[in-house]
Amino acid sequence: MESDQSGRGRTEVPLGTWGADRPRARAWDRLDAPMPRPVFRPGPRSAMVFPLVVLVAVLPGLAALKAWDLTPPGPLWGLRGLAVLDGLVLDQVPAADAIRPIGEKAAYQTVAFQPPLYAWLEAVLFWLDAARDPMASVLPSYVAGALAVTLVYLHGRLWRGAGLGLTAAILVGFNQNLLLRMQEATPATLALCGVLAVLLTYGWHERLSVEALRPPIWAGPISTTMAGGLAMGLALLSLGGLALIVVPIILLHRYYLHAGQSGFPAARARSWPSRFWGWLAGRGEPGRLHVLAAVAIAAIVALPWFVLMIRWHGWQAIAALRVPPERLLSDSGRSLPGRLIELAPVSLPLGLYGAVRAIRAALVDESESRESVGGAFWVIWLVVAALAPAAWPRGPQSAFDLVLLVPLSLLAAQTIADLVNRRIPVRSLIWLAPATAISTVWWFSGDLRGAVDDIVHGRADAATALGLHLALDLVVVSVVLIRAVDRWARRDDRQRRVLAAFLVIVLAVSAFDGLKEVVFRHRIDGDLLDLRTMIRRRNRDTPFQVVAVLSPAGMVPASLPVAGDSSPRGARAFREEPSPGGRLRFILRTALPHLPQRDLTDVSQLFDLPDGQRLVILAGNAQPLAGTDRFRLGLEAIHPGRSGILDAYATVRQRSKSSSTRPKGP
Repeated sequence: MESDQSGRGRTEVPLGTWGADRPRARAWDRLDAPMPRPVFRPGPRSAMVFPLVVLVAVLPGLAALKAWDLTPPGPLWGLRGLAVLDGLVLDQVPAADAIRPIGEKAAYQTVAFQPPLYAWLEAVLFWLDAARDPMASVLPSYVAGALAVTLVYLHGRLWRGAGLGLTAAILVGFNQNLLLRMQEATPATLALCGVLAVLLTYGWHERLSVEALRPPIWAGPISTTMAGGLAMGLALLSLGGLALIVVPIILLHRYYLHAGQSGFPAARARSWPSRFWGWLAGRGEPGRLHVLAAVAIAAIVALPWFVLMIRWHGWQAIAALRVPPERLLSDSGRSLPGRLIELAPVSLPLGLYGAVRAIRAALVDESESRESVGGAFWVIWLVVAALAPAAWPRGPQSAFDLVLLVPLSLLAAQTIADLVNRRIPVRSLIWLAPATAISTVWWFSGDLRGAVDDIVHGRADAATALGLHLALDLVVVSVVLIRAVDRWARRDDRQRRVLAAFLVIVLAVSAFDGLKEVVFRHRIDGDLLDLRTMIRRRNRDTPFQVVAVLSPAGMVPASLPVAGDSSPRGARAFREEPSPGGRLRFILRTALPHLPQRDLTDVSQLFDLPDGQRLVILAGNAQPLAGTDRFRLGLEAIHPGRSGILDAYATVRQRSKSSSTRPKGP
């Protein structure tokens, strides 16, 4: 060490030493100046991931919104939103008095007895749009679906980081079940948001407790308790009893955390109520008071509406809540394996493998790390959501599927993250890849499902044997191929290529499986929107004064379910609603909001309509309007019903007094 004239020490560097072995000479070291600060403070890595999550949440839903669906009971929810706009804010059941067909009236009553949050959101959007675009009825479902994808990302980020959250958001955002619900005017996605928000506030409390962190002011116990209670109340106002699914999830997870403490064996000697309150109070955050406060807030938000409905309609309102209208349109004969495959055919093996690894980690890990606590929480969530239809067999199956989809996707994303980080050996793909291929082929191939069903019911034939033979060949070929790839990928660089190819294929097939369903599934939807455009254009030139819909009595079944009817007869009749059904009434209410619809069942009733500009729509081809009748009524065709229905006619001239009544005789 030598000193220069200023006395400052100087390090001798041997000649010919460069690169990492030579210390860098920085100006602020020589001048003893402070290190310069950057102009902008660098953000965390999660800030770079969140914009991608927003795109995943918004873009697939926008594609679904372009093909939004008018499948019942969606139009009936739209009619309920319009009833709120007409002044029936708390109770929309009286609006059924204006509906003449008994079947359509019963179907509307079934919807009107459901919790009102979705109808309130529809009314706000209809109020903001002077034209009352029918798409406003489905916008709450779309926005709630996009928000649900964002909440899934926050769940993954809470326990395992932003990368896992992004992967889970991709699996959920491109899932066909979520996209189909975002196309329909139903509160399923809205209820899902409430459930995810409640579980997120609980998970935030538990993570702070596990890591012994001091929460920020905005995420303290009081604010998160209020947020959880408010989310619980809104979930109750969305789809009723579905929100209660969070109760067993939270209680079982608190039992798991409390059972791991050293004092738990001594607690077994206490009475059952003492153990229950011990599990509830748990580790202090959220303690007993926080849970009770959240329940009280939820009751304050949701209970008044239920009390008023019971006061006005008696126990008929409670009976209607047992069978949501979405339940009457779903298939109740699915087993749990078939339900899981239909829910996530590509990511199902990854999710089940992640559940097994999470259970093993929860049993082995004594320190209760963040990963093991979060994995156990997802497994409990998965089990409760899978068993919920058994506890409530007449509940909303589509909403149950969405609640089950989230933990399954989180566990699948956990498996993907462990594969990327090489925590799982590449050899596990020997059975993971064939299982993924079999699950995907089972979902895409209706012939294979039919062949297995034929064998189960004793209807096997040569075609069945051929289909099963091809399926067995696929399994054998996939296993042999994967073993050959495993022998080839001995080097680390080849293993990385195999993993990358497998994960890219899984994500790509998942996205394709969801987006292929984003189409107009019913041609009548397009015909109805074209009819609405034609009506508004004609009404702008010559305003209508009378609106009449001719639907023969034979088309309207008289056995549609009334509120609370959960019998198979009621469900079958609800599916057999005539094609226009609530769709046509909803479209007419949005196109001509101030003109009541007159429901007719015979052509002769058209001659009793008052004079003026009339709009006549044939909701069926059982009674075609003859040319002589059109001439006497002074009508001209303005919309051809390409679906065999929805032929529309408008007045071109006033009727003469001699033709005010239909002539008798042939």
